[in-house]
Amino acid sequence: MKSLALKIAFLLFGTGLIITLIVGYVERKTISTYDKYIPYVKLAEEVRNRTTQANLLLEDLLADNEALDFNADILPHFTTSINLLQAAYDGKETSLGNFVKPENEDVLAILKESGIQLDKLSLAAQERVAQKPEPIVTVDTLGNTHVQEVAEDPALKLQFSNQYNTLKTGLDRLSDSLENEMKQERGYVNLISWISIALLIVTFMGLTLLLYRMQRKNDNIVKENAERLAQQGEAVTSLSTFIESISAGNFAIDLHMEGDQGLTKILLNMRDKLRDNAEDDRKRNWATSGLAQIGEILRSHANSTEELYDNILRFVVKYTKSNQGGLFLLNEDEESDKYLSLEACYAFERKKYLQKKVVIGEGLVGQCFLEGERIYLVDVPQEYISITSGLGGANPNALLIIPLKVNEKIFGILELATFNKYEDYEIDLCEKLAESIASTISTVRVNESTRILLEKTQQQAEEMRAQEEEMRQNMEELEATQEEMRRKEKHIQVMQEVEKQRNEFNNQGRQVVLNLSKSKVLLEGRWRDATQAIVKAAGNHMPVSRTSIWTLDEVNKKICCEKLFLKDTQSFESGKEILESDAPDYFKALRREHPVMAKDALIHADTKELGDVYLRSANIQSVLNVPFLSDGKIAGFVSCEQQGDHIEWTEDHVEFLKSCADLITVTLNTVRINDMLDNLNEAQETLQTIIDNLPRAVFWKDRDLKIQGCNKIFAGVAGMKSHKEMIGKSDYEMPWSDRAEEYRADDQAVMDSKEARIDLEEKLVNSDGVESWVLTSKVPVLNQEGEVVAVLGMFEDITDRKRKEADIDAKLNELEQLKKMIEKNKN
Repeated sequence: MKSLALKIAFLLFGTGLIITLIVGYVERKTISTYDKYIPYVKLAEEVRNRTTQANLLLEDLLADNEALDFNADILPHFTTSINLLQAAYDGKETSLGNFVKPENEDVLAILKESGIQLDKLSLAAQERVAQKPEPIVTVDTLGNTHVQEVAEDPALKLQFSNQYNTLKTGLDRLSDSLENEMKQERGYVNLISWISIALLIVTFMGLTLLLYRMQRKNDNIVKENAERLAQQGEAVTSLSTFIESISAGNFAIDLHMEGDQGLTKILLNMRDKLRDNAEDDRKRNWATSGLAQIGEILRSHANSTEELYDNILRFVVKYTKSNQGGLFLLNEDEESDKYLSLEACYAFERKKYLQKKVVIGEGLVGQCFLEGERIYLVDVPQEYISITSGLGGANPNALLIIPLKVNEKIFGILELATFNKYEDYEIDLCEKLAESIASTISTVRVNESTRILLEKTQQQAEEMRAQEEEMRQNMEELEATQEEMRRKEKHIQVMQEVEKQRNEFNNQGRQVVLNLSKSKVLLEGRWRDATQAIVKAAGNHMPVSRTSIWTLDEVNKKICCEKLFLKDTQSFESGKEILESDAPDYFKALRREHPVMAKDALIHADTKELGDVYLRSANIQSVLNVPFLSDGKIAGFVSCEQQGDHIEWTEDHVEFLKSCADLITVTLNTVRINDMLDNLNEAQETLQTIIDNLPRAVFWKDRDLKIQGCNKIFAGVAGMKSHKEMIGKSDYEMPWSDRAEEYRADDQAVMDSKEARIDLEEKLVNSDGVESWVLTSKVPVLNQEGEVVAVLGMFEDITDRKRKEADIDAKLNELEQLKKMIEKNKN
């Protein structure tokens, strides 16, 4: 674009220079022609006048005019004429002007002959004066004096007359020759003038066509840019609303962006991942909370086992949002007659089990106990079970039967019924609750057995002493059982602590991601600051010593470290590069677009190639890489590295880095959007540069006749430093405000008529009376519907050109007058 503008500027400059040179040449040629021939025109007239005057004076002298003297009054005229003719012949400067020696031989011959004839005429005059007859004086008888005139010699008079006529003929020939040469010079100048006029017409027509095509192209560009900006504005608004909603936890929001479907897909995938993470966290928190609450119930000291069982079942039914539940425990009072007894129920009504007794293997409950596996039904048989209330009853939609099992030993059955359906995570929690309940039941029964044994011991002290050894063994078993219970309780506490730490890690990670997503450097697409903020936040959150962001260069087959955060020193590094030729398997693993989890990076299949080129030099033992995408392709990865020892990577670590990778992808897309906006701004600046380099003042106004843009020339005419100061102003605010109404009316007429006014010459007179001329053009600007939306105007000061034309016309008129004077004298 800049090259085209430069070419156009040079073309216009060259054309203007050529036309200026031609006009200057015509002007100088006219002046030089005038200066060259005007002395000769004056010469012929001067010689003719002097010879005529000398002839008249000679006649007076010969007529006895005693006041005249030949040498003083007549001879100087001949001498001066001869000197002028000789000066013209030699090309010298005289009182008539500076003579240029003629190149025409005829003119030189005429000048020479005229000088000779004039010399002869002077000699003839001298001879006539010398041979003038004296009058005869006589005295009559009366003494009177008589003077008798004697006639002059007719031959001398005839000779003088012939010489005089010959001189006049020579001067006439000189005038004719000069006139012919002037005609030739005038014809040449005339030809050059018409050529310059033709060049001016062609140039102005070409410039007008060029400006029209450029303006038409610029209008299309402006329109396209306006539409693109509108689309981008809508996209930015949609993107901002989408990000704010996601930040507020509204994962149901949808995103509609025209044009960049790749970015839309990436953001929707990010939303889905965040929603899935939130859902997983909710489920995990729900399960953890359930385990913690059931632990509190199991550790509470109930007044009786029935109350404990009721509390357990009530909690399970309410927490899982079931509508009905029952707790069946194995009765082993009689070894030969084991059965399941309904020890607790919630909203239970079972007609066929009024005895609250289920034989092992009988029905779904007995079969579940026999198989030791859960049973989940979503198609419950009619009349099997009914969930009732005061208004009626109905069959449930789902039935869940879970064995209460610890260490492969089953202590009972937990049965739940609901009008809804159980999700997988709810079933998993119920199984974990069943295990905890079974463990508690086991403990309760052990304690109950211990209590019974103690009562029997008190009642049968004598028998106990006889069976001391047996009791000691029973006590050891009891201690072992209690130790096992303490171990399991400790295990549960450890599990709860681990789960608590996981929840704390995930909550902190979500907060870190949320803060980063609201970061100004990410929203503005400042890549360097954004990568630094992401690696620092991720490095401080992850239990690692180094965190970095790498980009993949597919052209040069390498990866480059954009930013590396060192946790110990809280400092940053960058610039490290790894070539694909040094680690081809590692690059293949990256292009699979899956996370790389290497506890021992030096022996891991995907990372072992990095040992010599990267890992060993930095003492890196464990590596976790999560890729990030751009336009659906892998653009790089975010990496966590542990120095000195190994780390067992978890899914929580991976999910957190995936969220960071999504933020990097959003930043890349924001950078790309910013680049597009920069290109658009550059295009607008280029358009302004083209307009500023036009040799005319250019402006355009909207429908309200407010100035919307102009070039530097127009801004300078208005007394402004920049075209930006002109935007929004009217003619009333310009130096020409006294003629604002006239100019506005003219602009309005162009828009109303939809007809352009091209190259109209206008005469202006300022307050000081100084005249100036401008060449003005105005064109209406139409939209696609044919409606006038603006008026484009341009003007050029042509005062100097008009003055030069006037000077040329004046000089041509003067030459024409001289020509007429010469012709008149000739006649």
